[in-house]
Amino acid sequence: MVREVTVELLAGEGRKIVAMESAEAALQAFRECTYDIVITDVSLPVMSGMEMTRTLLKQQPTLPIIIASGYAIDFALENWGRNVRAIIKPFESDEINALIRELVETQAR
Repeated sequence: MVREVTVELLAGEGRKIVAMESAEAALQAFRECTYDIVITDVSLPVMSGMEMTRTLLKQQPTLPIIIASGYAIDFALENWGRNVRAIIKPFESDEINALIRELVETQAR
């Protein structure tokens, strides 16, 4: 349900949103396609969002990634690069969209 609500929050602005049911499915999708940004939750069923982030960054060190959590995790991200950010749940549409714009602008530099 959270995944569906997040997709609705992100829809529009010419975006194509692809939602995955697990970190493993997302990693498989990355083997087949490229994506501009990843938004993940910390807590996922088998592989955590943090583990998935580490794996993706090994493959694409500059990939923009947003990690959503119910608690502050910014301290854990400080060494992961300026392309990895955190957002605290619950978040509003304007918050996540502002973070996406910020990451896209950072990526363009």
